[in-house]
Amino acid sequence: MKRNGEKIFWGLFFVLGAVFILVGRLGYLQGVGVLTLLLAVLLAACFIKSLIHMEYTGIFFSLAFFAILFDEELGITALTPGPVLLAALFGSIGFHILFHGRRRRLCAYSKRDPFAGGDCKTVDVEDESRICYGTSFGSSIKYVNTDDFRQADLACSFGAMKVYFDNAIIQSGSATVDLHVSFAGMELYVPKEWQVVNHASATFGAVDEKNRSKTTGAPVLMLTGSVSFGGVEIIYI
Repeated sequence: MKRNGEKIFWGLFFVLGAVFILVGRLGYLQGVGVLTLLLAVLLAACFIKSLIHMEYTGIFFSLAFFAILFDEELGITALTPGPVLLAALFGSIGFHILFHGRRRRLCAYSKRDPFAGGDCKTVDVEDESRICYGTSFGSSIKYVNTDDFRQADLACSFGAMKVYFDNAIIQSGSATVDLHVSFAGMELYVPKEWQVVNHASATFGAVDEKNRSKTTGAPVLMLTGSVSFGGVEIIYI
C-alpha cells in the first residue's frame, strides 16, 4: 500500500541527492565520502519531511545526527555524540509539551464540545461516531463501542496505548483513524473483516500488521497522521 509520507520522503531524497551531486562536482564537498553523503541526504530528507508535518522529534533528531556526522567539519566534536542526542531528546519532549495541545485538532468537534481547544493528553472524548483518545507519559487501554464509527483521533507520546475496535461497526463503508504517535507504542485491534489502508507517515518509526485479515474489501479503515520514533501495530482479531 502506498503512503503519502513515503512518497514525500523518497521524492525529497532524490531531489536532494541531485543537489548534492552538483555541489560535489563544484568542489564544495571535497573529502566527504559516498556513504557520508548518502547519510546526509537521508537526514536532510527526514528533516524537511518532519518540518512540513511539524514532527518535533524528527526535526531535532535529524539535526542531531547531522551534527554527529559532520562534527569535525563543524568544530563541535566536544558536543557529540552524547550531549547532542540528549539535547535532541529534551528538545523533543519540551516542544511536545509546549505545543502539542495547540498543534493538534483533536477534541475540536463542535460548539457542543466542552473540551474544544483543550489538551487531549488527559481528556478522552466520545461523540457517537467520532472519538478522541490521548495518552502521554503513561499507558492506557481504550475500547471503541459504537454502531456508527466514522473517525478516531488517537494521540500517544512517551507511553503506550491499546485500542480495541472489535465492538465498533462501520456503517458508512469507511472510517478514519488519525494517528499522532511520538516516542510511543500503539496497538490497534481491528476485526479481520476490515481492510486497513495505511497513509500515515513514519519518521524513524513504523506501522506493522500482525495476523492476516479476511477482508472482502469493505469496510475500509484508513490510517492517517504521523508516527515518529515509535511504532504502531495493527492486530487483526
